[in-house]
Amino acid sequence: MGLSSDLLALGETLAPEEAQWGDPEIPTATLCPRLRTTYSPRLSWSEWKGFRAAPVASMPEWARVWDYGPPAAALGLSLAPNSERPPRYGLQGLPSPGRKNVWRALALLEEMRPLLSFWTISLPSESLNALAQGGSLPAFQDRVRRELSRLLKKAGLPDLVVGVAELQPKRSRAEGRPCPHWHIVFQGRKNRGSGWALNREQLDGVISAALASAGAPVPDLSTAGNVQQVKKSVRAYLSKYMTKGSGDCAQWVGTEHEALIPHQWWFWTRRLRAWVLEHILPLAFPFLAWVHENREAIAAQGLARFRVLDLPDPRAPMTFEINWLNCESVAQLAYLWQLDQWDAEWFSHSRLAAHGCPLPVQHP
Repeated sequence: MGLSSDLLALGETLAPEEAQWGDPEIPTATLCPRLRTTYSPRLSWSEWKGFRAAPVASMPEWARVWDYGPPAAALGLSLAPNSERPPRYGLQGLPSPGRKNVWRALALLEEMRPLLSFWTISLPSESLNALAQGGSLPAFQDRVRRELSRLLKKAGLPDLVVGVAELQPKRSRAEGRPCPHWHIVFQGRKNRGSGWALNREQLDGVISAALASAGAPVPDLSTAGNVQQVKKSVRAYLSKYMTKGSGDCAQWVGTEHEALIPHQWWFWTRRLRAWVLEHILPLAFPFLAWVHENREAIAAQGLARFRVLDLPDPRAPMTFEINWLNCESVAQLAYLWQLDQWDAEWFSHSRLAAHGCPLPVQHP
């Protein structure tokens, strides 16, 4: 579910103050189209003092469940390689940030379910052989995205495309190597009354063009692609592929078949990315802290649900996830938070406070 116009209008209210010169770059909690927020009181509430950020080690894997603010602008130009960059991406399967972005995209696309197509690409063995020998699997996947985007725009449709790669378990066991295939969701028609913009032959042409770009022969593709209309929840279509297979690549790492492990387990178009980013709102930490302190009362009133994430790393701090349930609940909580802030300010300036009378306990 996307964010309502009323909630989007609260962006200025919920957004933190604009960063000033010398301010640190701290983790930024966000409200996304999935209506989820992940935070850790130990990290998200950290205070920064001084005129420079203290040197810290690179974030471990568990820290990537959070979204971070934009990085600082580079000072000058440098061709030095990034020491933190791994020599090869994709060997750990679908990363947590990628999974989160796919879920966000699907939450927005859910609103146009009758217009969506679900396309699966399963290449024949000879094509996989050629991609493995040439190390050109990334080129094939990238061309699929770009060619599908081009055809959609040519047909007068917005190129709203998101896809995930998966290793087929049964086929991989049978052939003794990783056998990737792809599941792609895109807007396939303008409205309920119009026909589908791309037929099966055109989509097979996308696969053919992608194979040619990757230097692989183009065999009979009559069974390589399967496209169907999304009739139920689009998230349900992709949910079982978000975890299945992607984490089963450890046995192939370092072998001759490593070239068939995707470098990128998910992809989307620039247009869909921009649409998702428009629906991600930063949350002011005072608001998030107020919600955290009052989480039991909020949950009891059915305005949100809270859970502690089970993170495998024992070094990970306690991390909470908020399910905001619906846009109206977020707006109601923002309203209650503002009332609390106004009440606290009024009490602090009242005559009773000036005469030293005890003030009511205020929760942050």
